Amino acid sequence: MKSLSTTYRDGLAVASRLLWPALLVLMFLSTFLYSFVASAQTFSPLVGPPLGERWFGIYFNDDRTGFAHVTVKEVPTGYQVASDSSVKMAGFGFSREASVRERYLVGKDLSLKSFQVTQTIDGSPMELVGRVNGKTITLTVELKGNRTEKILPVKDTVYPPAVLNVYPLFKAVKAGTELKVAMFDPEAVAAKQVTITVVGFETVNGSTTLHLRNDLYPFVDNDIWVDISGNTLRESVRDGWIETRVESAADAQAFLSEAAIAKKDLLVDFSLVPVDRPIERPAELVSLTLELSGFAQDLPLLTSPVQKAERLEGAKVLFAIDNALPRDAAATTGEESRDMQPYLAATDRILADTPEILRLKTEILCGTEEPRTAVEKLVRWVADSVEDAITDSQSPLETLAKGSGNCQSHARLYASLARAAGIPTRYVSGIVYAEGKGFLYHSWAESYVGYWLPVDPTFREVPANPTHIQLAEGDSPADLAPLAAVIGAIRARVVEVKY
Repeated sequence: MKSLSTTYRDGLAVASRLLWPALLVLMFLSTFLYSFVASAQTFSPLVGPPLGERWFGIYFNDDRTGFAHVTVKEVPTGYQVASDSSVKMAGFGFSREASVRERYLVGKDLSLKSFQVTQTIDGSPMELVGRVNGKTITLTVELKGNRTEKILPVKDTVYPPAVLNVYPLFKAVKAGTELKVAMFDPEAVAAKQVTITVVGFETVNGSTTLHLRNDLYPFVDNDIWVDISGNTLRESVRDGWIETRVESAADAQAFLSEAAIAKKDLLVDFSLVPVDRPIERPAELVSLTLELSGFAQDLPLLTSPVQKAERLEGAKVLFAIDNALPRDAAATTGEESRDMQPYLAATDRILADTPEILRLKTEILCGTEEPRTAVEKLVRWVADSVEDAITDSQSPLETLAKGSGNCQSHARLYASLARAAGIPTRYVSGIVYAEGKGFLYHSWAESYVGYWLPVDPTFREVPANPTHIQLAEGDSPADLAPLAAVIGAIRARVVEVKY
């Protein structure tokens, strides 16, 4: 990969080289909730950033193409800045995708102390681990199984990309102030100098903002607007061609969960759950015991007659999925007395009471009354009639009209038909094993036939194979949003498999 100092010869070169800068944009976005007193000339420097998390949406030609999530925590020696981000962009005949996980330890003055960066660019992974020792950076680079140790000389105090926007606020600056900063570039694995210019104070949407500009990308302006409380509102490359915009946690989490489940290209690398060893013949499994590490402490554990979950030490959870469990388990779980009405009701995206759904379920079932047999017929019909495709979330009626849809589309259509047939059914999401890859986020369903039976109308499975690990229940954005706490963070270890 060429260095960022490559001279752009034409529009294609400019666009191609801006894709990594676009990813850096979301890395550089400050998440600090700064407080400073603005005036027409200057403001008081910050003495330290407040703590917390911020979410950002990444846009390319005004289309949503990625996200960034940054968290800042105070530690005894300074601050820990954690950033997770993923983006995919296409145009002018090129396509680039990248996912990055960064952990930086900085001093009280934001100077870099140590770091761990894992990035996957166009499917090629690289991991950097290192620390600053006086006038050198010692680091290890792991690329495609090759491990290399490096020592980089540095002349000045060096800063990570994640603090570029906040750095000027630690100085007594005013309009026209120019700062030169030595920055560690994780893509080039080198230190580079970046010039930051304070353009001045501007009014944006009725709020006073500080306008900054840096020369991070040759021949292209990178502009940043920060409000008087220190919140980054917007970052723009080449007059809005690539933009990063702050957004609410709820909106960002809903986007992240939906995009991961739909297997959007921009999140596949980021959301893939690595596993320590391959699972052979997953469709033939009877049971699976899987340990997930990095599991969010506040995420509830879902259990059923098929799935058991147990918290372990160190943010680990042990899941045991067994399709051979006795089917009289409902008697011991109290399911017979549970109110099933919520699992029969229509929702905004499960259309159990529309005339077309009611007509179709009657046509498919042809008088079938036995619940298990009815479930099998409905699963087969949805799997055979709806082609699997990567699409935006859509209603069951849109899925019927198009004849295609993602796993969410399959699950919502099946749930609509099953509920219309009087079979209590719940929409569930989690992870499922993809041969040769690992675990991917997925949606399927469970129907009550005297016990909760997991079914997968995307893969035509009754019951769904034991690699289906349920992490969330419900089809609304709020129901799915908690998945954002684990997407990109968990790893899997196979404990036991039975065939």
